[in-house]
Amino acid sequence: MEFLRGLLETEDTKLLFLLGLIGILNIIDFLFGFTNAKFNEKVKFKSGKAIDGIMRKIKFLLLAVIFIPISVLMPEPIGSGALYTFYFGYIYAELNSILSHLKLTDDGKETEVFKDFIDRFLNNRKGGE
Repeated sequence: MEFLRGLLETEDTKLLFLLGLIGILNIIDFLFGFTNAKFNEKVKFKSGKAIDGIMRKIKFLLLAVIFIPISVLMPEPIGSGALYTFYFGYIYAELNSILSHLKLTDDGKETEVFKDFIDRFLNNRKGGE
């Protein structure tokens, strides 16, 4: 717990913590999307689309890093406020995308792979008790 508290002590470590969280959420979202595209019969897997997804995530992550020096150039409350708004909005979007892969939210994705897996897991577990 001390390590986590240490991450939130300074402005710099807060930004690094949020960037790390964004990176982890990007990886999880990509893996869920890749798995869904690979194993879902309703979705045709295309490697070009997977590469486009990776490149899009890299572009947004680079944009998140580039916004740090830009926020320093802006007047104090505006720059850091805009940066945190961007980061938390991006985290929200990634979480929503991950939850939609699990069919916990609806954003139009054809994601039955994880829903079927969870249903099978819960049904087998209930049957064994």
